[in-house]
Amino acid sequence: MSPVGTLVLVGAIAGSSLAYAVQTPDAGGQQTEDETVLFSADSVIRERDDAPILAEGNVQAFFGTQTLVADQLTYDPDTDVVIASGNVSIFDGEGQTYFADAVELTGNLRDGVATNFAALLNEQTRLAGSSVVRRSSGRNDINNAAFSACPICDDKGEKKRPTWQVKALRVTQDTNDQTIRFRNAVIEAWGVPVMYTPYLSFPDPAVKRKAGFLTPSIGNSTRSGLEIELPYYLPISDHQDVTFSPRYFSKLGLLAKAEYRVRTHDAGAVFQGGFIQPNGIVRNTVSGSYITEDDANKLVSGNLTVPLANRETDIGPRWHLFGEGFKELDNGWRAEFDIDIVSDKQYLRQYDIEPEGELREAIDVLQPDRLENSFAFVRREADSFTQLSTTMFQSLRTSEDNDFMADAMPHFRHEKKHPVPLVGGEATVGSDFLYLHRPSGLDSARAVVNATYDKSHTTKGGHRFRGFAEVRADHYRYTDADQGIQACNVDDGDAAYEECRIALPREARKEAFTTSRVLPTAGLEWSYPLAKLTDSQTFIIEPKIQAVVSPQGDYTDHVFNEDSQFFQFDGVTLFDWSKSPGLDLWEDGQRLNIGVSGTAIFNKKLTVSGTLGQQYRTETSTAFDSDTGLGSTTSDIVGDVDIVYGRNLTMDNRFRFDKNDGTLRRGESTIRGRMGPFAANLSYLRVEDPQLDATDQRDEFLTTTASYAINDRWTVGGNWRENLAEGETTARSLLLRYRDDCTIFTINYRFDNQTGTDFNQNTSLTFNVDVIGF
Repeated sequence: MSPVGTLVLVGAIAGSSLAYAVQTPDAGGQQTEDETVLFSADSVIRERDDAPILAEGNVQAFFGTQTLVADQLTYDPDTDVVIASGNVSIFDGEGQTYFADAVELTGNLRDGVATNFAALLNEQTRLAGSSVVRRSSGRNDINNAAFSACPICDDKGEKKRPTWQVKALRVTQDTNDQTIRFRNAVIEAWGVPVMYTPYLSFPDPAVKRKAGFLTPSIGNSTRSGLEIELPYYLPISDHQDVTFSPRYFSKLGLLAKAEYRVRTHDAGAVFQGGFIQPNGIVRNTVSGSYITEDDANKLVSGNLTVPLANRETDIGPRWHLFGEGFKELDNGWRAEFDIDIVSDKQYLRQYDIEPEGELREAIDVLQPDRLENSFAFVRREADSFTQLSTTMFQSLRTSEDNDFMADAMPHFRHEKKHPVPLVGGEATVGSDFLYLHRPSGLDSARAVVNATYDKSHTTKGGHRFRGFAEVRADHYRYTDADQGIQACNVDDGDAAYEECRIALPREARKEAFTTSRVLPTAGLEWSYPLAKLTDSQTFIIEPKIQAVVSPQGDYTDHVFNEDSQFFQFDGVTLFDWSKSPGLDLWEDGQRLNIGVSGTAIFNKKLTVSGTLGQQYRTETSTAFDSDTGLGSTTSDIVGDVDIVYGRNLTMDNRFRFDKNDGTLRRGESTIRGRMGPFAANLSYLRVEDPQLDATDQRDEFLTTTASYAINDRWTVGGNWRENLAEGETTARSLLLRYRDDCTIFTINYRFDNQTGTDFNQNTSLTFNVDVIGF
């Protein structure tokens, strides 16, 4: 029997409410303030000093961070036992709430038993049982228990069957290691038993980070067979964790995957990697490519795709590594890195690998092309930018040799802005140094310094004027220039190489040379925005003319164009006074960029905006390829038209028409719409190149994505990608998803028809279940 506690009156009558405090002695018989139990109720009765305390009506008992609420409570100091009944609730101070019809506890509310027990472990997860034994050690033993994270009442408050629940004869909730353990457990789905297990354990839902298995995913494809992935999460410390996600392919073997994450106040990193010892894969010793045995054994014109004599089966591990991170340094500097590297070109597609979570947007996983790896020191300030970086590339194109891929080691950039006194405006002084190295082929070093001036002015009449000028000096040093670049690395023999090298500087016949150039540019821009406003409509139109003057100069025989091979001439770049995206390509000559833009808004719902323009030159320029639409005295016509209707419809259109006959040379259109439960996205791309043969001069693609919410739980969707130029479907998928408050169930069908040298058509069906609470 515990020593007698001392009843202390700490409150007075307040209406009909009374408050009392009881101090429970410690092991040595001393009363401690930390163990004070405060009672509050509508009435408190004690017939004599040694009699039990009876509290009735809105009873509340407080002990430390714990709170007990009940209709009636009896406390006997002689036995140090609290008996509560009627709508009993216990709040443990750690976010969990316990309910019971009746409880019998020690005076500190830590040990005891309860009948018709239920627990709210977080906002959604519940644990209930016929009875529970509560121990001060932090363990709760529940009998005939049921556990679920699904709602047990509908919107009207009526009881309903949960989507899933776990029932067990005995459940132990250990609050010390934050684990819930089930013995003789049955997992039910919609009230139907689906699995029995003698033992089941998973983290308490109240814990934020706990080691354990995550929801598995299951699928099947014609390329890899049955696929099963079972992730396991392991927290290492408060700021770092790792997730192991082994994926088993019945045709290809076991792929070991893992993700490591770390984050501190001034640094962070994410790494995702994996490796596999190939199974069911052969290497073509002629092409060096990897191909599945199924594809290698297919017959083409009566012959095997890969002859037996050309097969290598003893292949080393294949692997991938993705990662990115940063570290804040002193004086405003920041270190950054981005890693995307794989063992070989076919790896990502054959094993269906893509970045996940935070790295999902790191590379283009739909059509892998080239991977980039970079490390940089960066300093960004309000008026300056400095960066020292290295960048390495890995091509996944079967037609490219990675020995001819150029790596930037290093690349230095710096620019600083200065206000210009007296005349106003802003001056920017910058420098750029780049060294490009290839294991085979051209190596180059480039040094650039430049100074730019820019000033804008608006007159009282609304005319806007902008003046700009730049002086730039470039110096290049080339070595191994006679070995050529990637574009000339073809397997068609010396004749093809000789034809390709004619277009290279010095016809790629000189092993090493240097070249320098000074590039001045100046220009003036005028625009005059006009607006008309009514009660329901707004119209804005803005004509713009940009005059640019640069010396006429053809540097195609002096400078290799390494950084400006791909760019688009469209409404966005129409008024870029230098349309080159990099420094190697320079826009020369005298030219006018002329265009008009406008916006119309109707009833604050419908907005139509667009741009239309063209470039005029005094002389033709050889700096641009003919398929860009630039270079002639009159350029192609470019523009865009965008339409927005409320929040449910948007249309983006970019176009380029041939200056002579009006042929659509390039068109990009995207329509996004939503109407009630239906949502869709339609994208169209058309590219014409009249320089190619008639059979090859058009690329045309149509992509459609749509989804329909059947009701608040079921959704169906899919996408379709069509190659209109070839008249074939390249990919399609169909998705069916069920979602409620505690479960997401997804079935995904995919068909990939992007065949190539090392791939055949692939069809896959995957199942994924995300269950809240596990």
